[in-house]
Amino acid sequence: MVFSQYTNIFSLIIFSSLLIPGIVAGFMGKRIKYLGMIASVFALCMIMGFHTLQMYQFLIFLACESILIMGYYFFNKRAKSDFVYFWVLILSFLPIILIKSVIYLPRFNFLGFVGISYVSFRVWQLIIEIHDNHIEKLPFLDMLYFITFFPTISSGPIDRYQRFTKDLNNAIPRNEYINDYLFVGIKKILLGVVYKLGIAAFINLYVIEKMPHEKTFLSVVIYMYAYTFYLFFDFAGYSNFAVGTSYILGIKAPENFNKPFLARNMKEFWDRWHISLSKWFGDYLFSRFVLNTLRNGTFKSKKMAVRCGYLLTMTIMGLWHGFTLFYVAYGVYQGIMLVITDFYLKSKVYRKFKKSGCYDIVSRIVCFQIVAIGMLIFSGYLFNV
Repeated sequence: MVFSQYTNIFSLIIFSSLLIPGIVAGFMGKRIKYLGMIASVFALCMIMGFHTLQMYQFLIFLACESILIMGYYFFNKRAKSDFVYFWVLILSFLPIILIKSVIYLPRFNFLGFVGISYVSFRVWQLIIEIHDNHIEKLPFLDMLYFITFFPTISSGPIDRYQRFTKDLNNAIPRNEYINDYLFVGIKKILLGVVYKLGIAAFINLYVIEKMPHEKTFLSVVIYMYAYTFYLFFDFAGYSNFAVGTSYILGIKAPENFNKPFLARNMKEFWDRWHISLSKWFGDYLFSRFVLNTLRNGTFKSKKMAVRCGYLLTMTIMGLWHGFTLFYVAYGVYQGIMLVITDFYLKSKVYRKFKKSGCYDIVSRIVCFQIVAIGMLIFSGYLFNV
Protein backbone atom coordinates (compact mmCIF):
# COMPACT_ATOMS: atom_id res chain seq x y z
CA MET A 1 0.00 0.00 0.00
CA VAL A 2 1.24 3.49 -0.89
CA PHE A 3 0.55 6.51 1.34
CA SER A 4 0.66 10.14 0.20
CA GLN A 5 2.73 12.10 2.70
CA TYR A 6 0.93 14.71 4.85
CA THR A 7 -2.17 14.92 2.61
CA ASN A 8 -4.76 14.14 5.29
CA ILE A 9 -5.15 13.38 8.99
CA PHE A 10 -4.92 9.62 8.42
CA SER A 11 -1.58 9.81 6.59
CA LEU A 12 -0.31 12.26 9.20
CA ILE A 13 -1.15 9.78 11.98
CA ILE A 14 0.46 6.90 10.06
CA PHE A 15 3.73 8.79 9.49
CA SER A 16 3.69 10.22 13.03
CA SER A 17 3.61 6.67 14.42
CA LEU A 18 7.10 6.19 13.00
CA LEU A 19 8.32 8.90 15.38
CA ILE A 20 7.44 7.02 18.59
CA PRO A 21 10.82 5.21 18.99
CA GLY A 22 12.60 8.53 18.41
CA ILE A 23 10.47 10.25 21.04
CA VAL A 24 11.30 7.50 23.55
CA ALA A 25 15.01 7.90 22.77
CA GLY A 26 14.69 11.69 23.17
CA PHE A 27 13.06 11.25 26.58
CA MET A 28 15.99 9.06 27.59
CA GLY A 29 18.55 11.59 26.35
CA LYS A 30 19.84 9.15 23.73
CA ARG A 31 20.82 9.87 20.14
CA ILE A 32 17.92 9.47 17.74
CA LYS A 33 20.18 9.04 14.70
CA TYR A 34 19.81 5.32 13.99
CA LEU A 35 16.15 5.17 14.96
CA GLY A 36 15.59 8.01 12.50
CA MET A 37 17.36 6.05 9.79
CA ILE A 38 15.13 3.04 10.41
CA ALA A 39 12.05 5.29 10.39
CA SER A 40 13.13 6.73 7.05
CA VAL A 41 13.37 3.25 5.52
CA PHE A 42 9.83 2.39 6.63
CA ALA A 43 8.52 5.80 5.55
CA LEU A 44 10.05 5.52 2.07
CA CYS A 45 8.44 2.09 1.65
CA MET A 46 5.11 3.63 2.63
CA ILE A 47 5.51 6.60 0.28
CA MET A 48 6.70 4.66 -2.76
CA GLY A 49 5.53 1.14 -2.07
CA PHE A 50 7.78 -1.87 -1.55
CA HIS A 51 7.69 -3.80 -4.83
CA THR A 52 6.83 -0.93 -7.16
CA LEU A 53 8.40 0.58 -10.25
CA GLN A 54 8.71 3.87 -8.36
CA MET A 55 10.73 2.21 -5.60
CA TYR A 56 12.98 0.40 -8.09
CA GLN A 57 13.69 3.69 -9.86
CA PHE A 58 14.45 5.35 -6.52
CA LEU A 59 16.87 2.58 -5.49
CA ILE A 60 18.68 2.69 -8.85
CA PHE A 61 18.91 6.49 -8.61
CA LEU A 62 20.15 6.30 -5.02
CA ALA A 63 22.77 3.66 -5.85
CA CYS A 64 24.11 5.56 -8.88
CA GLU A 65 24.19 8.93 -7.15
CA SER A 66 25.81 7.44 -4.02
CA ILE A 67 28.57 5.87 -6.14
CA LEU A 68 29.03 9.22 -7.90
CA ILE A 69 29.22 11.19 -4.63
CA MET A 70 31.50 8.79 -2.75
CA GLY A 71 33.69 8.21 -5.81
CA TYR A 72 34.16 11.95 -6.29
CA TYR A 73 34.74 12.44 -2.55
CA PHE A 74 37.65 9.98 -2.51
CA PHE A 75 38.99 11.27 -5.83
CA ASN A 76 38.90 14.87 -4.61
CA LYS A 77 40.90 13.88 -1.53
CA ARG A 78 43.76 12.78 -3.77
CA ALA A 79 43.56 15.08 -6.76
CA LYS A 80 41.88 18.29 -7.87
CA SER A 81 40.32 18.40 -11.29
CA ASP A 82 37.72 20.87 -12.53
CA PHE A 83 37.23 18.60 -15.55
CA VAL A 84 36.22 15.66 -13.33
CA TYR A 85 34.05 17.95 -11.18
CA PHE A 86 32.24 19.23 -14.28
CA TRP A 87 31.41 15.74 -15.54
CA VAL A 88 30.41 14.43 -12.12
CA LEU A 89 28.00 17.34 -11.80
CA ILE A 90 26.65 16.76 -15.33
CA LEU A 91 26.10 13.06 -14.61
CA SER A 92 24.24 13.93 -11.39
CA PHE A 93 21.92 16.23 -13.41
CA LEU A 94 21.03 13.61 -16.02
CA PRO A 95 18.25 11.74 -14.15
CA ILE A 96 16.14 14.81 -13.41
CA ILE A 97 16.75 16.31 -16.87
CA LEU A 98 15.62 13.05 -18.46
CA ILE A 99 12.53 12.75 -16.28
CA LYS A 100 11.52 16.42 -16.59
CA SER A 101 11.95 16.17 -20.38
CA VAL A 102 9.73 13.14 -21.01
CA ILE A 103 7.37 12.93 -18.04
CA TYR A 104 4.59 14.74 -19.94
CA LEU A 105 4.72 12.21 -22.77
CA PRO A 106 2.13 9.44 -22.22
CA ARG A 107 4.59 6.68 -23.09
CA PHE A 108 7.07 7.84 -20.44
CA ASN A 109 4.86 9.13 -17.64
CA PHE A 110 5.87 6.13 -15.50
CA LEU A 111 9.33 7.65 -15.02
CA GLY A 112 10.21 9.37 -11.76
CA PHE A 113 9.53 8.97 -8.07
CA VAL A 114 8.28 11.09 -5.18
CA GLY A 115 10.83 13.69 -4.11
CA ILE A 116 13.28 13.37 -7.00
CA SER A 117 13.68 17.16 -7.20
CA TYR A 118 14.50 17.62 -3.53
CA VAL A 119 16.69 14.52 -3.34
CA SER A 120 18.59 15.87 -6.36
CA PHE A 121 19.18 19.20 -4.59
CA ARG A 122 20.88 17.29 -1.77
CA VAL A 123 23.01 15.30 -4.21
CA TRP A 124 24.14 18.42 -6.11
CA GLN A 125 24.85 20.24 -2.87
CA LEU A 126 27.12 17.43 -1.68
CA ILE A 127 29.08 17.38 -4.94
CA ILE A 128 29.55 21.16 -4.93
CA GLU A 129 30.55 21.22 -1.26
CA ILE A 130 33.04 18.38 -1.82
CA HIS A 131 34.57 20.36 -4.71
CA ASP A 132 34.80 23.46 -2.51
CA ASN A 133 36.50 21.40 0.24
CA HIS A 134 33.73 22.23 2.72
CA ILE A 135 33.16 18.57 3.62
CA GLU A 136 36.07 16.99 5.48
CA LYS A 137 34.34 13.75 6.45
CA LEU A 138 31.55 11.98 4.61
CA PRO A 139 30.39 8.86 6.49
CA PHE A 140 28.35 6.75 4.08
CA LEU A 141 25.36 6.23 6.40
CA ASP A 142 25.21 9.95 7.29
CA MET A 143 25.30 10.84 3.59
CA LEU A 144 22.58 8.31 2.79
CA TYR A 145 20.37 9.52 5.65
CA PHE A 146 20.79 13.15 4.58
CA ILE A 147 19.68 12.31 1.03
CA THR A 148 16.73 10.13 2.09
CA PHE A 149 15.55 11.98 5.24
CA PHE A 150 11.82 11.25 4.95
CA PRO A 151 10.16 14.28 6.64
CA THR A 152 11.46 16.63 3.92
CA ILE A 153 11.75 14.30 0.95
CA SER A 154 8.57 15.28 -0.93
CA SER A 155 8.73 19.08 -0.95
CA GLY A 156 11.57 20.23 1.30
CA PRO A 157 12.70 22.32 3.09
CA ILE A 158 16.18 21.90 1.61
CA ASP A 159 18.68 21.44 4.43
CA ARG A 160 22.48 21.77 4.34
CA TYR A 161 24.65 18.73 4.97
CA GLN A 162 26.93 20.35 7.57
CA ARG A 163 23.99 21.71 9.57
CA PHE A 164 22.07 18.45 9.26
CA THR A 165 24.92 16.23 10.49
CA LYS A 166 25.67 18.58 13.38
CA ASP A 167 22.14 17.93 14.67
CA LEU A 168 22.29 14.28 13.66
CA ASN A 169 25.30 13.44 15.79
CA ASN A 170 24.16 15.47 18.79
CA ALA A 171 22.93 13.71 21.93
CA ILE A 172 20.20 16.04 23.17
CA PRO A 173 19.63 16.32 26.95
CA ARG A 174 16.15 15.19 28.01
CA ASN A 175 14.77 18.59 29.06
CA GLU A 176 16.19 20.30 25.99
CA TYR A 177 14.64 17.65 23.75
CA ILE A 178 11.22 18.02 25.37
CA ASN A 179 11.16 21.84 25.31
CA ASP A 180 13.13 22.72 22.16
CA TYR A 181 12.39 19.75 19.92
CA LEU A 182 9.31 17.74 20.90
CA PHE A 183 6.98 20.58 21.96
CA VAL A 184 8.16 22.84 19.15
CA GLY A 185 7.69 20.00 16.66
CA ILE A 186 4.16 19.29 17.87
CA LYS A 187 3.25 23.01 17.64
CA LYS A 188 4.50 23.13 14.06
CA ILE A 189 2.53 20.02 13.11
CA LEU A 190 -0.65 21.46 14.64
CA LEU A 191 -0.08 24.72 12.75
CA GLY A 192 0.36 22.63 9.61
CA VAL A 193 -3.04 21.02 10.24
CA VAL A 194 -4.67 24.46 10.46
CA TYR A 195 -2.87 25.74 7.34
CA LYS A 196 -3.02 22.77 4.97
CA LEU A 197 -5.97 20.69 6.11
CA GLY A 198 -8.02 23.68 7.24
CA ILE A 199 -7.51 26.97 5.40
CA ALA A 200 -5.98 25.62 2.16
CA ALA A 201 -8.57 22.84 1.90
CA PHE A 202 -11.38 25.36 2.48
CA ILE A 203 -10.10 27.72 -0.25
CA ASN A 204 -9.68 24.85 -2.68
CA LEU A 205 -13.10 23.32 -1.99
CA TYR A 206 -15.21 26.47 -1.84
CA VAL A 207 -13.42 28.83 -4.23
CA ILE A 208 -11.00 27.17 -6.66
CA GLU A 209 -13.13 24.12 -7.44
CA LYS A 210 -16.19 26.35 -7.84
CA MET A 211 -14.60 28.51 -10.53
CA PRO A 212 -16.56 28.56 -13.81
CA HIS A 213 -15.01 26.86 -16.83
CA GLU A 214 -15.37 30.00 -18.92
CA LYS A 215 -12.79 32.63 -18.02
CA THR A 216 -13.76 36.26 -17.51
CA PHE A 217 -11.73 39.14 -16.12
CA LEU A 218 -13.50 38.82 -12.76
CA SER A 219 -13.06 35.03 -12.57
CA VAL A 220 -9.35 35.35 -13.39
CA VAL A 221 -8.88 37.98 -10.64
CA ILE A 222 -10.76 35.86 -8.09
CA TYR A 223 -8.78 32.77 -9.06
CA MET A 224 -5.49 34.70 -8.88
CA TYR A 225 -6.01 35.77 -5.27
CA ALA A 226 -7.60 32.49 -4.22
CA TYR A 227 -4.75 30.42 -5.70
CA THR A 228 -2.11 32.70 -4.16
CA PHE A 229 -3.52 32.18 -0.67
CA TYR A 230 -4.23 28.51 -1.33
CA LEU A 231 -0.65 27.85 -2.46
CA PHE A 232 0.79 29.62 0.57
CA PHE A 233 -1.35 27.83 3.16
CA ASP A 234 -0.98 24.47 1.41
CA PHE A 235 2.79 24.70 1.02
CA ALA A 236 3.43 26.43 4.35
CA GLY A 237 1.24 23.80 6.00
CA TYR A 238 3.23 21.01 4.38
CA SER A 239 6.47 22.71 5.42
CA ASN A 240 5.26 22.91 9.02
CA PHE A 241 4.51 19.18 8.94
CA ALA A 242 7.99 18.47 7.56
CA VAL A 243 9.82 20.81 9.94
CA GLY A 244 7.81 19.65 12.96
CA THR A 245 8.48 15.99 12.16
CA SER A 246 12.17 16.79 11.69
CA TYR A 247 12.36 18.47 15.11
CA ILE A 248 10.84 15.40 16.77
CA LEU A 249 13.60 13.32 15.16
CA GLY A 250 16.21 15.70 16.57
CA ILE A 251 16.85 17.61 13.34
CA LYS A 252 16.10 21.34 13.30
CA ALA A 253 15.18 21.59 9.62
CA PRO A 254 15.25 25.18 8.30
CA GLU A 255 12.09 27.28 8.16
CA ASN A 256 10.61 27.75 4.69
CA PHE A 257 8.28 30.73 5.13
CA ASN A 258 8.39 34.00 7.06
CA LYS A 259 5.26 36.10 6.46
CA PRO A 260 5.97 36.43 2.71
CA PHE A 261 2.92 38.58 1.95
CA LEU A 262 4.32 41.33 4.19
CA ALA A 263 7.30 41.79 1.86
CA ARG A 264 7.82 45.36 0.58
CA ASN A 265 9.58 44.36 -2.63
CA MET A 266 10.37 41.23 -4.61
CA LYS A 267 13.87 40.84 -3.20
CA GLU A 268 12.40 40.78 0.28
CA PHE A 269 9.67 38.41 -0.89
CA TRP A 270 12.24 35.82 -1.98
CA ASP A 271 13.90 36.14 1.44
CA ARG A 272 10.55 35.15 2.95
CA TRP A 273 9.04 32.65 0.44
CA HIS A 274 10.34 29.07 0.06
CA ILE A 275 13.42 30.32 1.89
CA SER A 276 15.46 27.12 1.66
CA LEU A 277 15.01 26.96 -2.14
CA SER A 278 15.80 30.67 -2.55
CA LYS A 279 18.96 30.34 -0.48
CA TRP A 280 20.01 27.21 -2.38
CA PHE A 281 19.71 28.93 -5.75
CA GLY A 282 21.28 32.08 -4.31
CA ASP A 283 24.32 30.27 -2.92
CA TYR A 284 24.95 27.66 -5.60
CA LEU A 285 23.86 29.44 -8.78
CA PHE A 286 23.28 33.19 -8.49
CA SER A 287 26.32 34.12 -6.36
CA ARG A 288 28.66 31.88 -8.36
CA PHE A 289 27.36 33.24 -11.67
CA VAL A 290 27.89 36.84 -10.56
CA LEU A 291 31.35 36.17 -9.10
CA ASN A 292 32.61 34.12 -12.07
CA THR A 293 31.32 36.51 -14.74
CA LEU A 294 32.99 39.43 -12.98
CA ARG A 295 36.25 37.52 -12.57
CA ASN A 296 36.48 36.40 -16.19
CA GLY A 297 35.46 39.82 -17.52
CA THR A 298 32.13 38.80 -19.04
CA PHE A 299 30.61 41.80 -17.27
CA LYS A 300 32.47 44.97 -16.31
CA SER A 301 29.61 46.21 -14.15
CA LYS A 302 28.48 44.39 -11.02
CA LYS A 303 24.95 45.76 -11.58
CA MET A 304 24.76 44.10 -14.98
CA ALA A 305 26.11 40.80 -13.63
CA VAL A 306 23.59 40.84 -10.79
CA ARG A 307 20.65 41.60 -13.09
CA CYS A 308 21.60 38.92 -15.59
CA GLY A 309 22.06 36.61 -12.60
CA TYR A 310 18.49 37.29 -11.52
CA LEU A 311 17.14 36.46 -14.99
CA LEU A 312 19.22 33.28 -15.30
CA THR A 313 18.51 32.03 -11.77
CA MET A 314 14.77 32.57 -11.87
CA THR A 315 14.43 31.11 -15.38
CA ILE A 316 16.26 27.96 -14.24
CA MET A 317 14.06 27.87 -11.14
CA GLY A 318 11.04 27.93 -13.45
CA LEU A 319 12.49 25.11 -15.56
CA TRP A 320 13.18 23.13 -12.39
CA HIS A 321 9.44 23.08 -11.70
CA GLY A 322 8.87 21.57 -15.14
CA PHE A 323 9.55 22.00 -18.85
CA THR A 324 6.16 23.55 -19.60
CA LEU A 325 5.38 26.99 -20.98
CA PHE A 326 3.77 28.41 -17.85
CA TYR A 327 6.65 27.33 -15.59
CA VAL A 328 9.16 28.92 -17.96
CA ALA A 329 7.00 32.04 -18.16
CA TYR A 330 6.81 32.12 -14.37
CA GLY A 331 10.60 31.95 -14.05
CA VAL A 332 11.17 34.68 -16.63
CA TYR A 333 8.50 36.86 -14.99
CA GLN A 334 10.15 36.52 -11.57
CA GLY A 335 13.55 37.33 -13.06
CA ILE A 336 12.19 40.48 -14.74
CA MET A 337 10.47 41.57 -11.51
CA LEU A 338 13.74 41.19 -9.59
CA VAL A 339 15.58 43.25 -12.21
CA ILE A 340 12.91 45.97 -12.04
CA THR A 341 13.11 45.84 -8.23
CA ASP A 342 16.89 46.27 -8.40
CA PHE A 343 16.47 49.35 -10.62
CA TYR A 344 13.82 50.71 -8.27
CA LEU A 345 15.81 50.20 -5.05
CA LYS A 346 18.72 52.15 -6.55
CA SER A 347 16.56 55.02 -7.79
CA LYS A 348 15.96 58.50 -6.37
CA VAL A 349 12.22 57.76 -6.37
CA TYR A 350 12.74 54.92 -3.89
CA ARG A 351 15.02 56.94 -1.62
CA LYS A 352 12.43 59.72 -1.50
CA PHE A 353 9.39 57.45 -1.14
CA LYS A 354 11.03 55.38 1.61
CA LYS A 355 10.89 58.37 3.91
CA SER A 356 7.13 58.83 3.55
CA GLY A 357 4.69 57.59 6.17
CA CYS A 358 2.75 55.40 3.73
CA TYR A 359 5.83 53.56 2.45
CA ASP A 360 5.25 50.26 4.30
CA ILE A 361 1.55 49.98 3.48
CA VAL A 362 1.76 50.96 -0.19
CA SER A 363 4.89 48.90 -0.82
CA ARG A 364 3.33 45.78 0.66
CA ILE A 365 0.11 46.21 -1.31
CA VAL A 366 1.98 46.71 -4.60
CA CYS A 367 4.37 43.83 -3.90
CA PHE A 368 1.48 41.50 -3.15
CA GLN A 369 -0.11 42.29 -6.53
CA ILE A 370 3.17 41.43 -8.28
CA VAL A 371 3.37 38.19 -6.28
CA ALA A 372 -0.25 37.27 -7.07
CA ILE A 373 0.27 37.78 -10.82
CA GLY A 374 3.29 35.49 -10.61
CA MET A 375 1.26 32.82 -8.81
CA LEU A 376 -1.44 33.09 -11.48
CA ILE A 377 1.17 32.38 -14.15
CA PHE A 378 2.62 29.54 -12.06
CA SER A 379 -0.80 27.90 -11.66
CA GLY A 380 -1.15 27.42 -15.43
CA TYR A 381 -4.75 28.68 -15.22
CA LEU A 382 -4.28 31.14 -18.06
CA PHE A 383 -2.78 28.42 -20.25
CA ASN A 384 -5.72 26.03 -19.88
CA VAL A 385 -8.06 26.40 -22.83
